[in-house]
Amino acid sequence: MELIVNDELTLRTPEPETDGPRLAAIIAKDRETLQQWLPWAATTTTASEISFLQELVTQAQQHRSLQLIVLWHDEPVGMVGFNRYDQLDSGQQNAEIGYWLSNQAVGHGIMHQAVLALCQYGFSDLQLDAITIVVAVLNQRSNHVAQRAGFQLDHVVPNQISLYDGSQVDANYWLKFKPDGQLAQSQVY
Repeated sequence: MELIVNDELTLRTPEPETDGPRLAAIIAKDRETLQQWLPWAATTTTASEISFLQELVTQAQQHRSLQLIVLWHDEPVGMVGFNRYDQLDSGQQNAEIGYWLSNQAVGHGIMHQAVLALCQYGFSDLQLDAITIVVAVLNQRSNHVAQRAGFQLDHVVPNQISLYDGSQVDANYWLKFKPDGQLAQSQVY
């Protein structure tokens, strides 16, 4: 799957053998920054990233999650996707978005645009009713992405997120509902 956001930004399904080494190199370069909020960044290797991407492809085929490579100027700079899908007792279809971005790509509005495109795809093509983003309360950049993308802070859960050092931090739960008059389809190839 490929979702073209604009001339500079594309989201696409991982190609494990190609993307794994490239993403592992980014993670290694930005390890200190990434591991602050993402425990897996501390131990990611090329082999583990290839294996992880292979698992993500399998999960997408089984409709359990959808993780996409963020390409900026045709170069991978991070990932964004639906970590999981949930069907509530009410019959509503919900999903949770997760994301990370390389240090070099921060500050260009890339993740903001990627999250908006993923929401559009989720609401129109996947017929989701609501989307959540769960972020550590002190993770200012990720909270800013959620807020700027039109998510509303729904609630805070104490000690919800485990960090790489084993500590637990509070989590903001951001929520966005399907807007009225949602367009029928995204531009997916």
